[in-house]
Amino acid sequence: MTPHPPPLPRPAPSSKAPRPSQPSRAPHRRPASAVVVGGGVIGLCCAHYLSLAGLDVTVLERDRLGSGASRGNAGEVCPDLVEPLGAPGVAAKALMGMARADSPLAVRPTPHPELLGFLARLGRHSTRHHHARGAAALGALARDTFELFEELEAAGVDGRADKDGYLFAYPTARSAARALEGFRQLGAPVAAGGILGPGALAEREPALGSAARAGFLVERQWSLDPSLFVDGLAGRLRRGGVTLVEGARVTAVRRRGARTEVRTSAGTYGADVTVIAAGVWSRELCRGLGVDIDLLPGKGYSFSAPAARLPARLIHLGAAKAVLTPLGDRLRVAGTMEFDRDPDRFRQRRVEAIVAAVRPYLRGVEWDRREQEWMGPRPMTPDGLPLIGWLPGRPGVLLATGHNMLGLMLAPATGRLVGALVTGGAGDAAAGAAGDGTAAAVAAAFGPARGARRYRGALTRP
Repeated sequence: MTPHPPPLPRPAPSSKAPRPSQPSRAPHRRPASAVVVGGGVIGLCCAHYLSLAGLDVTVLERDRLGSGASRGNAGEVCPDLVEPLGAPGVAAKALMGMARADSPLAVRPTPHPELLGFLARLGRHSTRHHHARGAAALGALARDTFELFEELEAAGVDGRADKDGYLFAYPTARSAARALEGFRQLGAPVAAGGILGPGALAEREPALGSAARAGFLVERQWSLDPSLFVDGLAGRLRRGGVTLVEGARVTAVRRRGARTEVRTSAGTYGADVTVIAAGVWSRELCRGLGVDIDLLPGKGYSFSAPAARLPARLIHLGAAKAVLTPLGDRLRVAGTMEFDRDPDRFRQRRVEAIVAAVRPYLRGVEWDRREQEWMGPRPMTPDGLPLIGWLPGRPGVLLATGHNMLGLMLAPATGRLVGALVTGGAGDAAAGAAGDGTAAAVAAAFGPARGARRYRGALTRP
C-alpha cells in the first residue's frame, strides 16, 4: 500500500457558488493538446477519445496505471441495470452501519462532520423522485455502452468479456421477488421464467451453496477482467502516440495565459486543456484551483480465492451485498461500501466480513487461500451522478470524476463525452447517448457546477 496521506481538509466555510459571470466553458480556439490527470480507467478512456480527435495527449498518473479503483472491482458492464447509489433508505442504512463492524454499508472511523454532511446530502437525494431521475440520466449516458466496448475490442483492447448475463441469488423467494420487481421497473432484460426456486437455481449454477434459495437471471449483461482491460487500453494508447507517465504526483494545476500548466513530482507539463480525472484525488486538485466539489471516498474491497468449481457467470448475492466474478482459474469476490475520509487505509476486517457473508452461498471455495486482497477508493457523489464538464470559472480545465461504483462501465461513454466537450461536439456525443433529442439534458445532468462552491483554502490564485 502507498503511505497514508493526511486526512482531506474540510472546506473553509462558504455558501457561495462560483459566480454565474464565470461560466464553465472551453477555450475559444480548438485545442491541439491535452493533459489528463489520472491514469485510471476514466482518465485512459478520456485520453483515447481525445487522441482520436487529433489532440496531442499526455496522461499523468500518481502511482501506476489503474492503481486507484480501476483494477480490483467486479468487472461489471451492465447498462440495463444502472442506477444511483441513493435508493430510498440508503443513508439510514449507512448510519446504522456505523455501529456494526460487519455492515456491508459502513462509515469509518468515528463520524466526522464532513462525513455526516455528505450522508445528509445523500439522504436528501435518496427519494423515489431523485432516484428515478438519476437512473434515467445514467441510463441515457450508458445507452450505447456495449457498442463502445465493442469498438474498443476491435481496436485490440481485450478484457476477455463474458456476455452471458448475471445470476442474482437470494436467501428467500420474497427477497428475490422484491429485487426482481425493481429490475423490471428499470426495464432490465430479465430472463423468461422469473423466479428460480432452490432446485432450478442449483441446476442453473451448481457452485451455489445451500443459502441460495431463490434467484433470477438478467440477460445480455457483461463482465470482464478490469485489470486486463486497463492494460489493453494503455497498450492501445501507447501505440497511438499518447504519452503515459507513471509516478507523477500532481501538486498543482494552473492557468498560464491561454494554456494550462500541471506541476508534478516528475516535472511540469503544459497543454491547451487539462482534464482532471483523478478519482477521489480530484477534489484536492480542484481545491487548489479555488473550487470545492462534493466528493467523498467510498471504499470497495475484493479478493480472489481458488474454487473447486467456478460459477458459469457473474453472480450477485443480494442479501450478502457481494459480487462473484470468475476470472481465469480463480474467483473474485467483491463487496462492501465503506465511507472513509482516508482513501488509502486498508481494513482487514472488511475482507473478513465479506468472507463471513458470502461463505454460506458457495461450495468448494478455499477461503483460507485468499490472494490479491484489494481496496479501491471509489469517488462518490451525494446524488450518485458523475461530474463531467468544464470546472466552473476555470477555463481550460475539465473534470471527469465522481462515477461512484460505475467507473468501468461508464468510462468509454465518459471519454467520448469529454472528447466532444473539448472539441466542440458535445451535442453530437450527448445525442449519441440519448438518441432521442435530449442531448442538452444528458450533458447538463453531469455538469460539475452542481454542488460546487468556492474553496477559500487555496494557497495561491489559479
